[in-house]
Amino acid sequence: MKLDETFLISDRPIPSADPNRIQFTGIQRRSYVAGPGSRCVLWVAGCHRRCPGCFQSHFFDFKAGKSIGIEQLAHEIISIQDIDGLTISGGEPFEQSASLAELCKLIRQRKDLSILAYTGYKLEDLRTRSSADQMFLQQLDLLIDGEYRQELRGPYLWRGSANQRLLDLKSNDPINASFEQPYGDEESLQLVLEDGLLIVGGFPSPDLDKRLKRALGQRGIILGRARSSNDDDYRTDPSNA
Repeated sequence: MKLDETFLISDRPIPSADPNRIQFTGIQRRSYVAGPGSRCVLWVAGCHRRCPGCFQSHFFDFKAGKSIGIEQLAHEIISIQDIDGLTISGGEPFEQSASLAELCKLIRQRKDLSILAYTGYKLEDLRTRSSADQMFLQQLDLLIDGEYRQELRGPYLWRGSANQRLLDLKSNDPINASFEQPYGDEESLQLVLEDGLLIVGGFPSPDLDKRLKRALGQRGIILGRARSSNDDDYRTDPSNA
Protein backbone atom coordinates (compact mmCIF):
# COMPACT_ATOMS: atom_id res chain seq x y z
CA MET A 1 0.00 0.00 0.00
CA LYS A 2 1.47 3.32 -1.11
CA LEU A 3 0.50 6.63 0.47
CA ASP A 4 0.96 10.13 -0.89
CA GLU A 5 2.07 13.09 1.24
CA THR A 6 -1.46 13.44 2.66
CA PHE A 7 -1.63 9.72 3.57
CA LEU A 8 -4.06 9.03 0.71
CA ILE A 9 -3.73 5.52 -0.75
CA SER A 10 -2.28 6.04 -4.21
CA ASP A 11 -2.01 2.52 -5.62
CA ARG A 12 -5.60 1.30 -5.50
CA PRO A 13 -8.97 2.73 -6.60
CA ILE A 14 -11.60 4.11 -4.26
CA PRO A 15 -14.58 1.72 -4.06
CA SER A 16 -17.70 2.98 -5.81
CA ALA A 17 -20.67 3.99 -3.64
CA ASP A 18 -24.40 3.43 -4.18
CA PRO A 19 -25.83 6.94 -4.80
CA ASN A 20 -29.22 5.83 -3.42
CA ARG A 21 -27.96 4.62 -0.05
CA ILE A 22 -25.54 5.68 2.66
CA GLN A 23 -23.11 3.38 4.42
CA PHE A 24 -22.92 4.68 7.97
CA THR A 25 -21.49 3.56 11.26
CA GLY A 26 -23.52 5.53 13.77
CA ILE A 27 -25.52 8.57 14.76
CA GLN A 28 -25.25 10.63 17.92
CA ARG A 29 -28.42 12.60 18.52
CA ARG A 30 -26.83 15.51 20.34
CA SER A 31 -23.20 16.52 20.41
CA TYR A 32 -21.72 19.73 21.78
CA VAL A 33 -18.15 19.16 20.55
CA ALA A 34 -18.64 18.68 16.78
CA GLY A 35 -19.45 22.20 15.67
CA PRO A 36 -21.44 25.21 16.87
CA GLY A 37 -24.38 24.55 19.16
CA SER A 38 -26.17 21.25 19.67
CA ARG A 39 -25.67 18.97 16.68
CA CYS A 40 -26.62 15.57 15.39
CA VAL A 41 -23.48 13.73 14.27
CA LEU A 42 -23.53 11.21 11.43
CA TRP A 43 -20.49 8.97 10.99
CA VAL A 44 -20.13 7.45 7.54
CA ALA A 45 -18.06 4.41 6.61
CA GLY A 46 -15.00 4.20 4.43
CA CYS A 47 -11.82 6.20 4.15
CA HIS A 48 -9.08 5.93 1.53
CA ARG A 49 -6.64 7.78 3.77
CA ARG A 50 -4.41 6.26 6.45
CA CYS A 51 -3.44 9.15 8.70
CA PRO A 52 -1.07 7.90 11.44
CA GLY A 53 -2.73 8.11 14.84
CA CYS A 54 -6.29 8.29 13.47
CA PHE A 55 -8.65 7.43 16.32
CA GLN A 56 -11.44 6.40 13.91
CA SER A 57 -9.46 3.68 12.15
CA HIS A 58 -12.34 1.25 12.67
CA PHE A 59 -14.25 3.37 10.12
CA PHE A 60 -11.67 2.79 7.33
CA ASP A 61 -13.63 -0.18 5.95
CA PHE A 62 -16.10 0.88 3.26
CA LYS A 63 -18.41 -1.95 4.38
CA ALA A 64 -18.36 -1.04 8.07
CA GLY A 65 -21.64 -0.34 9.82
CA LYS A 66 -24.93 -0.55 7.94
CA SER A 67 -26.45 0.61 4.67
CA ILE A 68 -29.58 2.73 4.84
CA GLY A 69 -31.84 4.46 2.32
CA ILE A 70 -31.43 8.23 2.02
CA GLU A 71 -35.10 8.98 2.70
CA GLN A 72 -35.15 6.88 5.86
CA LEU A 73 -31.98 8.44 7.22
CA ALA A 74 -33.23 11.95 6.45
CA HIS A 75 -36.45 11.20 8.36
CA GLU A 76 -34.51 9.95 11.40
CA ILE A 77 -32.32 13.06 11.50
CA ILE A 78 -35.23 15.47 10.97
CA SER A 79 -37.15 13.82 13.82
CA ILE A 80 -34.45 14.78 16.35
CA GLN A 81 -35.66 17.73 18.41
CA ASP A 82 -33.77 20.78 19.67
CA ILE A 83 -30.64 20.61 17.52
CA ASP A 84 -28.95 23.46 15.66
CA GLY A 85 -27.24 21.47 12.95
CA LEU A 86 -25.92 18.28 11.42
CA THR A 87 -22.24 17.29 11.41
CA ILE A 88 -21.07 14.62 8.96
CA SER A 89 -17.87 12.83 9.84
CA GLY A 90 -16.36 9.45 9.23
CA GLY A 91 -14.67 7.83 7.53
CA GLU A 92 -14.49 10.19 4.60
CA PRO A 93 -17.80 11.85 3.68
CA PHE A 94 -16.56 12.83 0.22
CA GLU A 95 -16.33 9.19 -0.82
CA GLN A 96 -20.15 9.18 -0.65
CA SER A 97 -20.71 12.65 -2.08
CA ALA A 98 -23.72 11.90 -4.29
CA SER A 99 -25.82 10.24 -1.59
CA LEU A 100 -24.81 12.75 1.11
CA ALA A 101 -25.64 15.67 -1.18
CA GLU A 102 -29.13 14.24 -1.62
CA LEU A 103 -29.46 13.61 2.12
CA CYS A 104 -28.55 17.23 2.90
CA LYS A 105 -30.95 18.48 0.24
CA LEU A 106 -33.85 16.52 1.76
CA ILE A 107 -33.00 17.75 5.26
CA ARG A 108 -32.80 21.38 4.13
CA GLN A 109 -36.23 21.12 2.50
CA ARG A 110 -37.80 20.11 5.81
CA LYS A 111 -35.71 21.61 8.62
CA ASP A 112 -33.53 24.67 9.16
CA LEU A 113 -30.20 23.16 10.20
CA SER A 114 -26.64 24.24 9.54
CA ILE A 115 -24.59 21.44 7.96
CA LEU A 116 -20.91 20.84 8.65
CA ALA A 117 -18.69 18.14 7.15
CA TYR A 118 -15.21 16.89 7.95
CA THR A 119 -12.88 15.83 5.14
CA GLY A 120 -9.28 14.79 4.70
CA TYR A 121 -9.23 16.54 1.32
CA LYS A 122 -8.41 20.22 0.88
CA LEU A 123 -11.23 22.42 -0.35
CA GLU A 124 -9.12 23.45 -3.35
CA ASP A 125 -8.78 19.79 -4.39
CA LEU A 126 -12.45 19.03 -3.87
CA ARG A 127 -13.36 21.81 -6.29
CA THR A 128 -11.44 20.00 -9.05
CA ARG A 129 -13.06 16.62 -8.45
CA SER A 130 -16.43 15.19 -9.51
CA SER A 131 -19.75 16.94 -10.01
CA ALA A 132 -21.04 14.96 -7.03
CA ASP A 133 -18.41 16.63 -4.85
CA GLN A 134 -19.56 20.02 -6.10
CA MET A 135 -23.20 19.21 -5.28
CA PHE A 136 -22.22 18.10 -1.79
CA LEU A 137 -20.16 21.25 -1.22
CA GLN A 138 -23.13 23.38 -2.27
CA GLN A 139 -25.21 21.86 0.53
CA LEU A 140 -22.65 22.63 3.24
CA ASP A 141 -22.39 25.68 5.46
CA LEU A 142 -19.13 24.72 7.15
CA LEU A 143 -16.20 22.52 6.15
CA ILE A 144 -13.26 21.32 8.23
CA ASP A 145 -10.64 20.20 5.73
CA GLY A 146 -7.21 18.62 5.67
CA GLU A 147 -5.68 15.33 6.73
CA TYR A 148 -5.05 14.58 10.40
CA ARG A 149 -1.40 15.05 11.39
CA GLN A 150 -0.53 13.65 14.77
CA GLU A 151 2.64 15.77 15.04
CA LEU A 152 0.39 18.85 14.88
CA ARG A 153 -2.20 17.49 17.27
CA GLY A 154 -3.54 19.86 19.90
CA PRO A 155 -6.64 21.02 21.76
CA TYR A 156 -8.07 22.94 18.80
CA LEU A 157 -11.71 23.87 18.55
CA TRP A 158 -13.54 21.15 16.56
CA ARG A 159 -10.29 20.04 14.89
CA GLY A 160 -7.74 17.33 15.53
CA SER A 161 -4.58 19.03 14.26
CA ALA A 162 -3.39 22.56 13.54
CA ASN A 163 -3.18 22.14 9.76
CA GLN A 164 -6.93 21.59 9.44
CA ARG A 165 -9.06 24.60 8.55
CA LEU A 166 -12.54 25.64 9.60
CA LEU A 167 -14.12 27.20 6.50
CA ASP A 168 -17.36 29.07 5.99
CA LEU A 169 -18.42 27.92 2.52
CA LYS A 170 -20.96 30.71 2.23
CA SER A 171 -18.23 33.33 2.39
CA ASN A 172 -15.25 31.06 1.53
CA ASP A 173 -13.26 32.38 4.48
CA PRO A 174 -12.06 31.00 7.78
CA ILE A 175 -14.83 31.48 10.35
CA ASN A 176 -12.80 33.51 12.81
CA ALA A 177 -9.12 33.91 13.54
CA SER A 178 -9.74 32.92 17.16
CA PHE A 179 -10.72 29.43 16.03
CA GLU A 180 -7.16 28.92 14.82
CA GLN A 181 -5.92 29.04 18.39
CA PRO A 182 -5.98 26.25 20.98
CA TYR A 183 -8.93 26.55 23.34
CA GLY A 184 -7.12 25.20 26.40
CA ASP A 185 -4.65 22.69 27.74
CA GLU A 186 -7.04 19.72 27.69
CA GLU A 187 -9.13 18.17 24.97
CA SER A 188 -12.84 19.04 24.87
CA LEU A 189 -14.77 15.77 25.02
CA GLN A 190 -18.34 14.63 25.44
CA LEU A 191 -19.02 11.33 27.18
CA VAL A 192 -22.43 9.74 26.78
CA LEU A 193 -23.55 6.48 28.38
CA GLU A 194 -26.30 4.74 26.41
CA ASP A 195 -27.46 1.19 27.08
CA GLY A 196 -24.13 0.26 28.65
CA LEU A 197 -22.14 1.75 25.77
CA LEU A 198 -19.81 4.67 26.53
CA ILE A 199 -19.63 7.02 23.55
CA VAL A 200 -16.73 9.48 23.35
CA GLY A 201 -17.18 12.58 21.19
CA GLY A 202 -14.54 15.11 20.25
CA PHE A 203 -10.84 14.56 19.61
CA PRO A 204 -9.47 12.36 22.42
CA SER A 205 -5.78 12.06 23.12
CA PRO A 206 -4.17 8.67 22.32
CA ASP A 207 -3.97 7.74 26.00
CA LEU A 208 -7.59 8.63 26.82
CA ASP A 209 -8.64 4.98 27.05
CA LYS A 210 -5.99 4.23 29.67
CA ARG A 211 -6.66 7.42 31.63
CA LEU A 212 -10.41 6.87 31.59
CA LYS A 213 -10.17 3.23 32.65
CA ARG A 214 -7.81 4.16 35.48
CA ALA A 215 -10.02 6.99 36.73
CA LEU A 216 -13.20 4.92 36.58
CA GLY A 217 -11.46 1.91 38.07
CA GLN A 218 -10.58 3.97 41.13
CA ARG A 219 -14.32 4.44 41.57
CA GLY A 220 -15.15 0.79 41.12
CA ILE A 221 -16.36 1.11 37.51
CA ILE A 222 -14.89 -1.40 35.07
CA LEU A 223 -14.98 -0.80 31.31
CA GLY A 224 -15.22 -3.71 28.90
CA ARG A 225 -13.64 -3.85 25.47
CA ALA A 226 -14.32 -1.14 22.92
CA ARG A 227 -17.19 -1.92 20.58
CA SER A 228 -16.40 -1.63 16.90
CA SER A 229 -18.84 -0.75 14.16
CA ASN A 230 -18.07 -4.19 12.72
CA ASP A 231 -19.44 -6.04 15.77
CA ASP A 232 -22.33 -8.32 14.93
CA ASP A 233 -24.50 -6.68 17.60
CA TYR A 234 -23.71 -3.12 16.52
CA ARG A 235 -27.04 -1.26 16.41
CA THR A 236 -27.96 1.44 13.95
CA ASP A 237 -30.62 3.04 16.11
CA PRO A 238 -30.11 6.80 15.85
CA SER A 239 -29.39 7.01 19.56
CA ASN A 240 -26.14 5.12 19.07
CA ALA A 241 -22.81 6.22 17.69
